[in-house]
Amino acid sequence: MAELEVAKSTKKIIETAKDKEKSLWHKIKEMALEIGIIIFAVSLSIAFHSWSEARHEQHQVHVFLKGVRIDLMKDMGEMNEDIKAYKNQKKAFHYLGNIPKGQTANSDSLKLFAPYFYNFTGYGGNTGRYEGFKSSGKIGFIENDDLQNSILDLYEEKIPRLTISTDFYKTQKLKFADYITDNTLDYPSGNITKVMASDPVKNRSQIYLSSVNQIISNYESCTEQMKEIVKVIDAEFPPKK
Repeated sequence: MAELEVAKSTKKIIETAKDKEKSLWHKIKEMALEIGIIIFAVSLSIAFHSWSEARHEQHQVHVFLKGVRIDLMKDMGEMNEDIKAYKNQKKAFHYLGNIPKGQTANSDSLKLFAPYFYNFTGYGGNTGRYEGFKSSGKIGFIENDDLQNSILDLYEEKIPRLTISTDFYKTQKLKFADYITDNTLDYPSGNITKVMASDPVKNRSQIYLSSVNQIISNYESCTEQMKEIVKVIDAEFPPKK
């Protein structure tokens, strides 16, 4: 529509300029009117285009945030289970680290804690939606600056910090497993209770305790921020009942 108005007004300006029957002052008034129409039509077209583009951007933001909410709810469930697992690992290594000097490990206690000595727990990460939105340059479309910053902080700071801590823990736990394997004879009836009470195992266990505390803290920091993000998303886009 704007293009049509511009074309019509442009044609009229040309015709007016060529009209020899009209006075100069009359031509100027008519041409000024047509120029005004052109300016208005172009401005209206730009405004409509900007509005349409902004509306499309916010639709994309809405879809993204609804999807992120789903991801975060799933992540919080998984993270809470991970926290439970790490708390059990904390108990297991606390037991090893506090075996009295000169005593061997208790066989029943080793059986009880065995699942936590060698298994690995880490954040799998539902980050694909966020990474895709970020790589397309659309994070800036989120108009709520606090929400945008909170999402960036979660995915760019807190989750990477959690991943680093769990990766380090996994590396150290592999070394722990290697030591047990290299020094155990005639398993399970051999010297396993003595090896598990040895100074190297006790020392490593004390180190694991501090690492586990840090990991649990990183998990809790992530889940708290996830709750806040979900709360803000629900306030801006209330879930349909």
